[in-house]
Amino acid sequence: MASKILLVSVNRCASPYLVFPLGLAHVAGALERAGHEVRIIDCARDGTDIEPQVVSFGPAYIGLSLRNIDDIQIQNTRFFADDLSSLARALRAVTSAPVIVGGSGFSLFPCRLLEAAGADFGIQGEGERAFVKLVDALESKQPYQSIPGLVYRDNGRIVVNPCGTATHDRIASASRPDRLIDFYVSKSTILNVQTQRGCSSTCCYCTYPLIEGSTVRRRDPKDVVDELEEIKAHGCSYFFIVDSVFNSSPAHVRSFCEELTRRDLGLSWGCFLRPTGLSQELLNLMATAGLRHIEFGSDSFSDRVLDEYGKNFTFDDIACASEYALRAKVHYAHFLITGGPGETEATMREGFENSRRLVKTVHFPFVGMRIYPGTPLHRRALSEQVIEAGDDLLKPVFYVSSALSEKRIFSVLAEFSARSRNWIVGELPPEKIKVIEGLRQKGIAGPLWEFLVR
Repeated sequence: MASKILLVSVNRCASPYLVFPLGLAHVAGALERAGHEVRIIDCARDGTDIEPQVVSFGPAYIGLSLRNIDDIQIQNTRFFADDLSSLARALRAVTSAPVIVGGSGFSLFPCRLLEAAGADFGIQGEGERAFVKLVDALESKQPYQSIPGLVYRDNGRIVVNPCGTATHDRIASASRPDRLIDFYVSKSTILNVQTQRGCSSTCCYCTYPLIEGSTVRRRDPKDVVDELEEIKAHGCSYFFIVDSVFNSSPAHVRSFCEELTRRDLGLSWGCFLRPTGLSQELLNLMATAGLRHIEFGSDSFSDRVLDEYGKNFTFDDIACASEYALRAKVHYAHFLITGGPGETEATMREGFENSRRLVKTVHFPFVGMRIYPGTPLHRRALSEQVIEAGDDLLKPVFYVSSALSEKRIFSVLAEFSARSRNWIVGELPPEKIKVIEGLRQKGIAGPLWEFLVR
């Protein structure tokens, strides 16, 4: 039975730029293919006073998606989870439709956030199949308690079912309403796409294996490029691949790039890469297919720290991958986490000296590691008594190496930034933000961090 379903993206964060709510769009695609009438409201575009739209649409079910708990900044942290609760309460005042919450942020704290939002149901992990199954069960008044990933109440107790994961051929294509495409193209110049899910890497702090699973499931490149043809038809010239690690398989990268080149869409794009599993030939192929920006999840330029972080590569790998990008004439940046396990002032200074080997790049260092339940870092923090078993981690708690203090880390990073303009520490100053906004207004697409050191 077809139902009216309203999906709401709670995220309003615009730093470093507004990001299209892709996860919600995949859920919308699955619901539409099941025959339901779906409307998306995006708080980043539409604001939070959405009650009149809810009343006029009259949904039978409402889905709320929380992408991020906070901005993972150790200073002046912006906390987003309260937005979910306040929006759910506002909707309760104008509709009796069941409220279903989900999203990557919700999936990390399902019990706490279901309770805080007062929602009827939640979905942990991938939402496409679970949402469709839940609606089917509720419409037919059939049991729903066995749906994978479902979060529900049972006699006052919150139950969290083990997550389900969609196989590669069952990851629904995203549904992108024209008005949202136009909004994000005008504001950030970027739309996003996902070519695979799951992450088999062992980074100590990372939540991707918890949210998407540790088994990598790759979509058919033809399906992905079909989506790209649609966004190009709406005037978008740049996309970003949001896979946790796009180059988890060189064969997958090659297949995607060959399909994209064959279609000759003329699109530019960026992605997250690991500095392993690359070659000059592969980077050249990616550049030919339109790759313009690489964001390396390097985390550190010290081998000792890389080992402690569980990265399974070395600085020599980072330097080699950077050289490939340089030769392929692709902009590249390195994202770093300073002050995590094993970090000392000596390893920070070693990392800075190593960074001088990398040319025409930008480094973005973050301070401290956000601790999330279920990660190796969480277990380490417990064993080192950084946190206790009952601590509430919904409000951000950061791991900082006992060999350093937060203040000292910022002091050393300020020194690095003074010595090298390509170390970008903290929030961008207003003058740099203004430059980037001006470039976007002129139609220059992409993240544009390469302009920060010019």
